[in-house]
Amino acid sequence: MNKAVKITLGLMLVGSAVFAQSLADARKAIDAEQYQKGKALLKTLTTSQPTNPENFFVLGNLYLTTSPINQRPDYIDSAKASFDKGIAADAEFALNYVGLGAVELAKKGNPKANFDKALELTKRKDHVTDLYIGKAYTYAAVPKIPEALTHLEKAKALDEKDAQVFLALGDAYRAQMKNSEAFSAYRTAYDLDKTLIRSLVELGKINKLSKAYPEAIEEYNKVIALDANYGPAYRERAEAYQAWAWSSQKEYEGRIKQALENYEKYMDLTDRSLDSRLRHADFLYLAKDFKALEAEANEMAKLEKANARVLRYLAYSSFENGNYAASAQALKDFMAKVEPARIISQDYLYLGRAQMKDTTQLDEGMANITKAVEMDSTNAEVMSEIALALYKARKYEEAAKAYEIAMKNPDVALLDYFYLGSSYYFDYGAKKAAEQNPSNDLLVKADSAFSYLVQRAPTTHQGWLYRGRINRLLDGPEDEKGLAVPFYEKYVNLVTVEKPELAAANGTNLVQAYTYLGSVAARRDGDNAKAKEYFDKVLALDPNNTTAQQAIKAIGGSK
Repeated sequence: MNKAVKITLGLMLVGSAVFAQSLADARKAIDAEQYQKGKALLKTLTTSQPTNPENFFVLGNLYLTTSPINQRPDYIDSAKASFDKGIAADAEFALNYVGLGAVELAKKGNPKANFDKALELTKRKDHVTDLYIGKAYTYAAVPKIPEALTHLEKAKALDEKDAQVFLALGDAYRAQMKNSEAFSAYRTAYDLDKTLIRSLVELGKINKLSKAYPEAIEEYNKVIALDANYGPAYRERAEAYQAWAWSSQKEYEGRIKQALENYEKYMDLTDRSLDSRLRHADFLYLAKDFKALEAEANEMAKLEKANARVLRYLAYSSFENGNYAASAQALKDFMAKVEPARIISQDYLYLGRAQMKDTTQLDEGMANITKAVEMDSTNAEVMSEIALALYKARKYEEAAKAYEIAMKNPDVALLDYFYLGSSYYFDYGAKKAAEQNPSNDLLVKADSAFSYLVQRAPTTHQGWLYRGRINRLLDGPEDEKGLAVPFYEKYVNLVTVEKPELAAANGTNLVQAYTYLGSVAARRDGDNAKAKEYFDKVLALDPNNTTAQQAIKAIGGSK
């Protein structure tokens, strides 16, 4: 009997040891960002140990850990299901109620009822519930750091020796941009537990955020020296090299190469789960390695139940690689697949730009770019490039529409006003030549654009010239109102008096200005002497100008 008891007890102890080690392995895999491995271990545990509530809590937490990157509703639902199973296994285990509160935060709801329930079930000196509530507030879709710190400080007061508390405090302080406090907390975490090398990685992050890139990289080197297989250190080192690359054009290529090499090492050390590959895609996009991004997106798209975000990467990279039709189709598929709240301004911008490459989709493309600008005015910047391409292609009506959108850019260039005015002016001219009876509104809009240009840059002689041309058209065929006079006079003064060095290159335009001014002087003002002065200036520039010769004869001159 005693022997049987000893054997049974021994088997129980062995089973407990295997279980404990497996849960530890799962936590270690998650910390190393081997999410697929961690998930597989935890699913095995929840099956083999269905009455242990902690297994379900760690699994649910894993779903929430990988969800915020992509805001995946299916992961949030899976997390809730796991926490519910944990409560079914043991309704007195507090942490699964913390998990349900975290789910509410992920859904931007109120976690209070679940957190209160968790605290109610917690023993007076147990700090772990407050620790995880603090983490939930810190890592929420909309972080609530004051609430997080309240619980983390309480956890710290209950147990000042738990390194995880200080690691969580560091994350909360860093979210507040309190880098000194965060640095101290991470350092304390490592001092308390030398195996917690995640804290050293976080120290490097603070240096990276402060743009102290060499110091950040040195911190990651220390981690790698301690554990050459710790993937997150390579990922962070990659991101540090990537950020550092932008600080020097001379060093850019070399540092980007180091960044990509480190990220590939990170991918080799993880299980290349869809989640880690999505993060890799983020990095490739930031590093502007669009060929690699398109290849990776195409591979991810083949996976069963691939995240819709893969289509976004495929669309962006296809556009940057010149595959515009593929880009537009991928974005249309993405938009049809996701909830409207997940569509961002960049999606509309890329779709519109891709459609603008096809002349049959100009209107649709413009509509999508307009949506992008309405969501974020800084997107208007790209319209300058699109509008200029349309202008050079002599698609003046479309160019004017594009420049109108470009005007919404807070940092719009003055040159865009020149092209906006020119687009309206030439659009009017093209429609006039085609006998389409264009509205004078086009001329008014053109004049408004040039008016703004010369107010901001009064010595822009071309602006005054175009105002003269536009107002001459508004004046009528007999020049009876003289609407263009002040603008042509300003133009003439600029290129002959203020900047006489411009006169030689503006002979044809001066002939145009003098001819108009002479015509108004004769027809409207009846000042033949003044008219002759202008026509004489025309002939000085163009001796065979028949219009000037005939005008001088008409007003009684000698020519």
